[in-house]
Amino acid sequence: MLGIRLSADDEAQLQRVARETGRPKSVVARDWIRERLNRDAIDDKIRAATCLDADERCRVVEQASGDATDAWLRMLDAEDGGYDWGPNGPPV
Repeated sequence: MLGIRLSADDEAQLQRVARETGRPKSVVARDWIRERLNRDAIDDKIRAATCLDADERCRVVEQASGDATDAWLRMLDAEDGGYDWGPNGPPV
């Protein structure tokens, strides 16, 4: 059982909606509460999916940048025959 205190204006508005729809106030209130709970549950699922999507996007960007670096290093190896000149670079 749930008891809800409403202001006079809110009570009048609820009464008007109930009268216009031909349903008791408790049914109208229960439907609204259920609708809001369902909407919040859906919003939570969307929020969770968005976070997962963002994490996946970060992993893809990291993988792509790693692949680009590997490709650049392969290009340099092709250019200089793969010789490792060390930290000082090629001889003068």
